[in-house]
Amino acid sequence: MLAWITGLLNRGIRAVLDFLGFEIRRVRKVGSDSGWTCPSDAAAALRSENAELIGLKATYAALDLPVCNHSRWDDAVLQRELSLPSFRADNAYVWQTRQLRDELHLKQYIILRYVESVDQLNLLDVLEEDGAFDCLTYRYGDRGMVSRDLLDSVNEINFLDRQLGVGSIPDLKVLDIGAGYGRLAHRMCGSLANLRLYDCVDAVAESSFLCDFYIKYRGVEGVARSIPLQDFAQNTEPEHYHLAVNVHSFSECTIEAVRWWVARVAALGIPHLLVVPNDKSGMYTTEVGGEKHDFLPDILAAGYKLKCEEPVYGEPEVRELVRVYDNFFLFERVE
Repeated sequence: MLAWITGLLNRGIRAVLDFLGFEIRRVRKVGSDSGWTCPSDAAAALRSENAELIGLKATYAALDLPVCNHSRWDDAVLQRELSLPSFRADNAYVWQTRQLRDELHLKQYIILRYVESVDQLNLLDVLEEDGAFDCLTYRYGDRGMVSRDLLDSVNEINFLDRQLGVGSIPDLKVLDIGAGYGRLAHRMCGSLANLRLYDCVDAVAESSFLCDFYIKYRGVEGVARSIPLQDFAQNTEPEHYHLAVNVHSFSECTIEAVRWWVARVAALGIPHLLVVPNDKSGMYTTEVGGEKHDFLPDILAAGYKLKCEEPVYGEPEVRELVRVYDNFFLFERVE
C-alpha cells in the first residue's frame, strides 16, 4: 500500500511539473561527501577552543544590550545545531534537509528551475558552489553543483536588483544584520562589480567568528567585513549605507532586540531595509517563553514604509510543491 501511495504521489508531482513546463532530468546526489576535504589550517581554526572565538564570546556576554538576550540562539541550540567545521551543513543557519524534507533532490530542482526563470543578472552562470564546509549539494544535468546557499542568494540578489537596481548603484554599501556565517556577503561580492562595502554584524559570537573566517576564506575581505557587535554599537563614524538586509534573523529575536536593531538602522539613515521573515504568518518575533510579537509596527514607527511585499517564490505552484511560503518585505525610509 505504501509503495502504491508513493508511486501515486510521484506521478502527481510529475504531472504538475509537466503542466508547468518543467522538465525532470536524472539527478545525482552529491551531498556533503562530494570530494571536498576541510583544509588542515581551516580545521585547526574551526574549533571551540579557538582563542579568538573564546574572546568574542566573553565580550558579547558582557554587553548590556537587548540583542544579547537570545530567545532562539542560546548555548543549548548552538551546541545541538552547530558544528564549526561543518557550518554550511543543515543547521540553524540554513535549513536544507528539514525545510524541504521528503524528495529533497526533486524540490531543490524545482527551486533551481524557478530561480533560473527570474535570474535576470545571470548569476547562476557566474557564481559557483563547491560544497565547502559540508554544504549539501546536488547536480542536475550539465549544471555545476547547486545548493540552498546558492539558490537563495541568487534569488535575493535578483529581487533587490528588480526593486532597487542594486547592480547599478555606484559604490554600493550594504549592512547585513544577523549575517550568520556570511552567506549573502560572499555571494554579493561575487555578483556585483559596483559593490564597495558589505558590512556584516551579528549578536551571536559564533556567527561573527564564522563570518570573519568565511569572508577571508572566500577572499572577499577587500569588500566585506565582519563587524564585532561592540564596535557596531559604539561606532561614532558610521558608514552611509544604501541598504540594510535581514534574512530570517528578526524572526528568531525578541521584540526588544528587533527594536534595537531597527533603531540603529533608522539612526544611520539607511534608505532601504529588506526583511525576510521565516514565519509564513507574518513578521513575528520569537520570545523567550515561546510567544510571538508582530514587529511590523516597530519598523513603521521608526520612519519606514512598506515599498514592496513579494513571495520569495513568485509562482504559487512552486510554493505549494516545495512548501516554502517566505516573503520579501522591502521598506523605504519616509523623508
